Amino acid sequence: MDHKWLEDFIALARERSFSRAAELRHVTQPQFSRRIRALELWAGADLINRAGMPLGLTAAGEELLPVAHRAVASLNEARARIRHARGGLDWVTLATGRTLSRTAVPAWLARVKRSTGEFRLRILTGSIHEGATALEQGAADFLLSFTHPRLPLVLDDQLFEYLTLGTDELVAVSAPRADGQPLHALPGTARHPVPVLGYAPTLALSQILHDGLGRSTRELHLHTVTESDFAESLHEQALQGVGLAWLPRGLVGVDLRNGRLVEADREGAPVRFEIRLYRPRNPRTDLVRQIWAASTGT
Repeated sequence: MDHKWLEDFIALARERSFSRAAELRHVTQPQFSRRIRALELWAGADLINRAGMPLGLTAAGEELLPVAHRAVASLNEARARIRHARGGLDWVTLATGRTLSRTAVPAWLARVKRSTGEFRLRILTGSIHEGATALEQGAADFLLSFTHPRLPLVLDDQLFEYLTLGTDELVAVSAPRADGQPLHALPGTARHPVPVLGYAPTLALSQILHDGLGRSTRELHLHTVTESDFAESLHEQALQGVGLAWLPRGLVGVDLRNGRLVEADREGAPVRFEIRLYRPRNPRTDLVRQIWAASTGT
């Protein structure tokens, strides 16, 4: 049995709604429902009474709920003891995405260390939802994340807080031709669509870009030739002239300044988004508090 199933069950028992509980657990509702069903198969009985609204627990569910609470609490306490025994308090853990670990983390870390002095930082890279889960479960002290209306990040305001570190934007870029014009430029035509280096649908940047393009009134003629969940991979292919890519300006700024890439859209507006830093309102060490204060500039 996966211990996450117990945490899912606790969330569902509290929210009495599959959709709200799935949102809080940072998974899709179908995925959440499958995990609850897997727990029921493990238990050998239905745990949720799905007939009424709001949902309720069956007798088996009522029996399992306090056991689930104790099991999750025991696992968290054991992990804390293990981390402490192995010197975990000496480390600060930041959960973030791979692109942000390159574009935003270095400047943030340098600014913070000017105030706090040196400390050991462990960086966990993954999806936004994985980072939010790590923060909620105490496996991370901070979460650094893209933020956009297309990216609902549901963290309990009573338990977590955030600050905005800055903004960035997705800009359409292409390798240049010999005359300095973009090799691949928007909007393209029906006969000659623009080859696009696209993001995998599960990636946060894909959702941000989809929202931005959906707000445009122009007709774009695009043909996706590559799809990746790694922005740096698309960056390298754009440099090689494979296609056009919408990439964070923080990632391609140097290439735009030195002419290795050029902007490929003279009419469209960049797609802007925020970069936020999250933490628990009750941090586990004084060092985490100092880092937060240095991040806010206070």
